[in-house]
Amino acid sequence: MKFLITILLFTGTLLSAQMDTFRVEIEPLTFDNSPGVHSGALATYNGKWIYIGGRINGLHGFLSPFAFPSDGKNENVYVIDPGTRQVWSGSIASLSENLYEPLTSSNIPFCQDENALYMAGGYGWSNAANNFKTFPVLTRVDLACIHDAVINGSDLTGCFRQMTDSLLAVTGGHLKKVDDAFYLVFGHRFDGIYSVLNPGNSSHVQTYSNEIRKFQVEDDGTNMSLTNYTALRDTVNFHRRDYNLVPQIFPDLSFGFTAFSGVFQYNSLLPYLSTIDIKNGQSALVPGFDQHLSQYHSAVMPVYDSLNNVMHNFFFGGMSRFTIDTATAEMVDDTLVPFVKTISSVTRFGDGTLQENQLDISFQDYLGTNMEFIPASGIPMLKDNIVDVNKITGNKTLAGYLFGGIKSPEANISATAPASSEANTEIFAVYISRADEDSSTVSNGKYISNLPLDAFSCYPNPATTSITLEFDLNEPGKVQLAAFTRKGELLAALANKNFPAGKNVITWNTSGIAAGTYHVRAKMKNSTKTISVIIKP
Repeated sequence: MKFLITILLFTGTLLSAQMDTFRVEIEPLTFDNSPGVHSGALATYNGKWIYIGGRINGLHGFLSPFAFPSDGKNENVYVIDPGTRQVWSGSIASLSENLYEPLTSSNIPFCQDENALYMAGGYGWSNAANNFKTFPVLTRVDLACIHDAVINGSDLTGCFRQMTDSLLAVTGGHLKKVDDAFYLVFGHRFDGIYSVLNPGNSSHVQTYSNEIRKFQVEDDGTNMSLTNYTALRDTVNFHRRDYNLVPQIFPDLSFGFTAFSGVFQYNSLLPYLSTIDIKNGQSALVPGFDQHLSQYHSAVMPVYDSLNNVMHNFFFGGMSRFTIDTATAEMVDDTLVPFVKTISSVTRFGDGTLQENQLDISFQDYLGTNMEFIPASGIPMLKDNIVDVNKITGNKTLAGYLFGGIKSPEANISATAPASSEANTEIFAVYISRADEDSSTVSNGKYISNLPLDAFSCYPNPATTSITLEFDLNEPGKVQLAAFTRKGELLAALANKNFPAGKNVITWNTSGIAAGTYHVRAKMKNSTKTISVIIKP
């Protein structure tokens, strides 16, 4: 199915009168012995990466009993030095069963708190249950201990402590810590054999948490327990898993998180498109915004522009219901939710409006699902690894890395050939470049272009009686300007004529148009940009 594009296509450069100017690039790196892993837990310590749990094969299967084969679980702790590109590993196969099983589970909610990694829940095989289950545990990993033990080849046992509580039995959710409280956000509890395509051969029980669970961990250095537990419940909007939970600085300068997309809708195998803001112990569904280009967990880089109070979120590949045909500027709807190569962003402006963008850079392969973004050592950051773009001064600054995930040979293999996918071993560097660097050059490993239609803005937004459309052209030429409903229906043809190079301005009279969210599109040659606008009564 195809319909008119309502997503902004733009180059790797962010360029607008309202925001600071920078460009995002990716380059593949060569690492000897880089592990292929995904769906585990990640932390950083002493300039190195530490990875525990997850899978070493590709996409899980969908038929019993082959969905999560035992030879696909990750039984090693990996320590990786991105500077020297050296990799160490230590086996956890000899650990006690109560430690080993959760540490080799999949889709583990995790977070790092200084020199400790906390891992909650996860889905895997339990000998005691003689079945697959979601583990009701929280494991604390001493990062200094595990770092030294793996590198020195010594015993890992003393690096872990664990507690049990049924409230922790969550997989496909996210674990975050803010100040002294942990938040276990969304996800589900899945007990039994995974057999979606043949449910008659499966006796699983699946329960979505529908909650944001808040608690503290009382820790005397030997034992841990949950205290001060509360839960925020929403059976309509929180019914999702395998989404992206991204730290945010909101327009009022408060800190929180935004939950983007996720799966699955009630009575449907379709992903959510809606977005939820979480801050100050409350949540709110973002009105008038749908995320089309990324619906499953992937690597995300949050970037904040404090000079203009603009929050950027960059999504690297993954799985998506929608893709854009760049030749026709049409959006394609594939309800099988395929693997994609797309790199996109969602930008939140100072007025609170959100805008989704597709960058003119992409992966060469179908990558990104369950991949992780790791900030580079020394990159200026704000709270919870948000990149502070205004403190980046170089023309090409290493912002971080893309690690792990699933690599697929084709877009749609979920129902036909999941075993053809594999755990990704390729690592990418992510760079941020300032605007004063020449952006027209294309070199090996870079995916950057320079389109004729440059900055495009609409203001005021929200508006009442009129909206000003302002755009810059790198060369003279014909520009088509039009407004569409959220369903892609033409609302108004605003211009279709030649404009001179440089800044151009036209006014759209919105008197008499019903209040709501609309899309304004500017198109010139192969450059298309679309902005969501809100019209008030």
